[in-house]
Amino acid sequence: MTLEKIKKFWDPIDNVIFTALKYLCAALLGALILIVFYIFLGRYVFHHSPMWGEPLSLFLLTWMSILGSALVLRTDEHLKVTMFDEKMGKKGILLTDILATICVLIFAVFMIIYGWQLMKAARTNSMAGINIPYKWMYASLPVTGVLYLFGLVSQWVRRLDQR
Repeated sequence: MTLEKIKKFWDPIDNVIFTALKYLCAALLGALILIVFYIFLGRYVFHHSPMWGEPLSLFLLTWMSILGSALVLRTDEHLKVTMFDEKMGKKGILLTDILATICVLIFAVFMIIYGWQLMKAARTNSMAGINIPYKWMYASLPVTGVLYLFGLVSQWVRRLDQR
């Protein structure tokens, strides 16, 4: 299978998944801003803070931040040390990129497996104030682990296409 066929197959999948993810993260951020502003008004203006505000904002922040990490992984825009790149040459950079990909792959599998276990362990505990089981907050781990796998595929399809 040639790179062109892979790219033709993968690009629409990549576009749908990560466009939806981008809009989901933007919606979560918007909801988070509104809720935190409402908490602020409740606490300092009305002198009555809603019980559900802080747990819900924690829930949204958890999902938004961990899902957003998949977006930056996909485009390879995450923080990394590049001060040795000019000393290593192209082969050294390629080897460190492969090593970094293997590390992220291991981490993604870890997130999927142990996130799933954490979800099962927390299925009976609920978040105070909003009555959402903790398993739904911990579901962000395996979901993001799968998105990391998609992000790695997108990253390498893009890298190979640029060569």
